[in-house]
Amino acid sequence: MPVSYIEYKGKKILYCDFRDLKDKKSVLDNLELMVKFYQEGDGKILTLADVRGTYTDPEITDKIKFYGNTVFKANAKKRAIIGMNALRRIVLRGYNLVTGNDLRSFDTEEEAKEYLIS
Repeated sequence: MPVSYIEYKGKKILYCDFRDLKDKKSVLDNLELMVKFYQEGDGKILTLADVRGTYTDPEITDKIKFYGNTVFKANAKKRAIIGMNALRRIVLRGYNLVTGNDLRSFDTEEEAKEYLIS
């Protein structure tokens, strides 16, 4: 399942698997599913998103910024992302600045999970 809860060392993490999504519709559909999980959550969600090889464009970026301001910031305890190249990390810094979020990028899933549960 592209968006679901996993358990890591006794902690519940919302795992959002965007890996290798190559078309806009798939990315936006999964993003909407992620938003639904957030809206149903308890306001203290630990989230790990894997975006390795995922398609993006300005419309997707705008949607992510919108949800960052309206949904993610209010309902996340900690957020981590893996699969960011150098350019996407620059965009991530801008995203965090514009939305006031603290989404952190990691090179490996293990590093990201350890950060989330710390």
